[in-house]
Amino acid sequence: MTELHELTLDELAESLREEAFRSPAKDADAWKALLVLVDEVTNSDRIDLLTANRKWLLRKLTVEGFRGAKHEINFAVDNPHGITVLFGENGSGKSSLSEAVRVALEGRTGATHLGATGGVHELWGSSDQRSQGVDKATVTVVLSDEATTDRLTICAIIDSTGVHRKGLLESQSERIELEAESPAWEVWADAIRASPPVLAYAELADELQKKKDLQVWLTSCLAMDNASRVFEARVKAEVEFALTAEKLLTNAREISMRAVLEADADAVRQGVENISDLEWTDWASTEELDEWLESNDIVERQARPHVLDRDVLASLPNRGRDFIKAWKAWSEAATTALLTAQVTNALLSMHDHVLRSNQGDNGGVCPTCGSLHEDWRGHLKAEAERLQGAQRAASRLKLLVREVPTKLIVPLKTCLHVLPFEFDVAVASEARNLIREVECFLKGDDLDVDLLSAIGNLSKWLERPQATALLDVALNASGLQHQWKCDRWDAVAPFVTAFHLHIENASRAGTLKKARTKWNGHLAKIRSTRSSSLHALVGPAVSTLLGDVGISVSAIDITKAESRLDLVNSKGEVVELAHLSAGQRNALILGPVIATAESGIFGFSILDDPVHAFDDFRVDKLSSTLAQIGRKQALILTTHDARFVSYLRVHAPLDFSVLSTQRDEDGRMTLRATKDAPAELIEFASELAGDLKKVAARNGRAEIVALLRMALDEAFEQLALRHYARRPAAVAKIDRVSLNEAMLTDDRKRVLRSFMADSPLQLAAFTSAWQVVSVPSRRWSKAVHDPRLVPDVEQLATDIATADQVVTMLREIRW
Repeated sequence: MTELHELTLDELAESLREEAFRSPAKDADAWKALLVLVDEVTNSDRIDLLTANRKWLLRKLTVEGFRGAKHEINFAVDNPHGITVLFGENGSGKSSLSEAVRVALEGRTGATHLGATGGVHELWGSSDQRSQGVDKATVTVVLSDEATTDRLTICAIIDSTGVHRKGLLESQSERIELEAESPAWEVWADAIRASPPVLAYAELADELQKKKDLQVWLTSCLAMDNASRVFEARVKAEVEFALTAEKLLTNAREISMRAVLEADADAVRQGVENISDLEWTDWASTEELDEWLESNDIVERQARPHVLDRDVLASLPNRGRDFIKAWKAWSEAATTALLTAQVTNALLSMHDHVLRSNQGDNGGVCPTCGSLHEDWRGHLKAEAERLQGAQRAASRLKLLVREVPTKLIVPLKTCLHVLPFEFDVAVASEARNLIREVECFLKGDDLDVDLLSAIGNLSKWLERPQATALLDVALNASGLQHQWKCDRWDAVAPFVTAFHLHIENASRAGTLKKARTKWNGHLAKIRSTRSSSLHALVGPAVSTLLGDVGISVSAIDITKAESRLDLVNSKGEVVELAHLSAGQRNALILGPVIATAESGIFGFSILDDPVHAFDDFRVDKLSSTLAQIGRKQALILTTHDARFVSYLRVHAPLDFSVLSTQRDEDGRMTLRATKDAPAELIEFASELAGDLKKVAARNGRAEIVALLRMALDEAFEQLALRHYARRPAAVAKIDRVSLNEAMLTDDRKRVLRSFMADSPLQLAAFTSAWQVVSVPSRRWSKAVHDPRLVPDVEQLATDIATADQVVTMLREIRW
């Protein structure tokens, strides 16, 4: 089988260089950008000491407290190639061992075969894989590198908080401890995602429910996901980085443009003349931007400490007039109304109470003044209105008094600061004295008579021609032109800073977007080529597994957006996936698994229950296919299906073993090596004969003879299975019926001879074996019905040896 090996970053880089060499000159910049990125990725600090040129073999597994393996169980794999079968009933712990390897390698529980896109089963899945009543589970996996013999030991501890994993890499020269946070695990995880060594087949079949699930899974079967995903992430990050820089520059430019317009508008309002609009352009470098700034006299300036605003100065006389008016209003109200706060509040409260109550005439006495009054309610109302008017006047006046420091004193002081040295000293002195007089009383009561008088004097002064002259001279002397240029720089400065920070990356946005397009096209070519390779590998596997119904794969097309897996029947008609039976569907799913079994960094594969819903034909064909893989790498298969074990014995390479798995009620697992059925029967017969000889017993010899006859029948059955495997599906089906209808040993012998009519060598070997056993087999058959023909102890030993010899001869007959 041709290997669809995992695409490496170095191979990806070389393919990009070849594509760049063939590309037209107009695309040179885009390809150059890609080559720079791929060189950075291949030369990066990704720690690949666990993955580079590795082929890890599974040597030993120790599990304790994990799922069905509550007590410690050890499993050793001695050969780098061949097939090991874990065979046992449901619940015997087979899946616990395979899942334990998966958890140790991946460092997590509850993972799916489809990665982050797959959904963990809510009902049957669990993130806690500990045995019942166990505080923590421990899984230790020992691996060895086929080429260097380096040894990697991974220990995973699973508790209520999750999986905690450590590793120890041992070579001839050093020992490297790998903590949980070691960066080497990141690359290791990428390699596992690209070519997972452990596959829970029934779970994968259950996870493939949606079109997108098929897309994810088939893409992973291309054995390119690791390298392409790493590089695509880098391309995506660079493009996003450049686009972000471009966006930041655009936003900074827009903000600065608005800020310049605001600064210009403020300058015009303040009296700055001859302001020209700023013409923005596009700059490719900081040098171009610096030239533009210089030509527009936009440079950083030191702002002056005192700057006046035309509108603020123009409002000062109006503020003075507002104060005079409010002062007058309050004075008039205060002469006609009681102004004591307590009395005022009491009278207002009294008036409100009278309005809301059934107050009598109070004996004609006015509660306001205590004198007789015919309309005392009207008198009370009038007095309340005067008091309320006085309150409003006082509130208005207080507000203006409190605004005096910031809105009157500060602007006037600024004017005095910026006045030219030659300005009229007398006018300036008068202004200072008026300001000083106000400030002298500001800390007192807001309605203090002296304070009000001082503010009134200042307000009246503001309406005089001297004040107007002082304000005009101060405005002209406050450096408005200079301040406008400072404001323009402040508006442009954030953009200048952003430009210097981001122009290099932003200028690459166009090239990188084009490079991304080129990468997507190149990635599509890689996918197309590998899809063809996958088709070449999957096609024969699926045709073999579905040969009885004539279904084959007509096309595999895997793109970034979707995947196509097209099937046709023997007539060339399209077969829909939904029309497949459960067994056919599962056989189809196994096709890519088989095709990619030899890719990746692992020299072993673990398949958990791969014959789910299979009939005899598919079990036979799968066994034959896996036997071919087992000649190149180690396969560990779990099953409870005895047919699968039988067919594997037919096809398996020399390195083949079956371990029977058992588990007691307390979670104690055992693994026991078993032989094929004929060998087990002969061994049982030999043990029973030895027991009979010790006690000189006669009873039991008939059972021994029956065991030998059963061993011969089982050997015939295995030989027939090897014959079926070489025949077309339809012919094999007829041959099965022929053998099943032959009930007697002689009849089965004749049927087997007919099977080998086209195989002289195999027929000769079968004839030789039959010559050895023909006489004893007839005696064994007759002894079942005639106890007198049961051989004695000495003859039993000879018969057992004969049966063992014949079974060995039959086992060696292969095509």
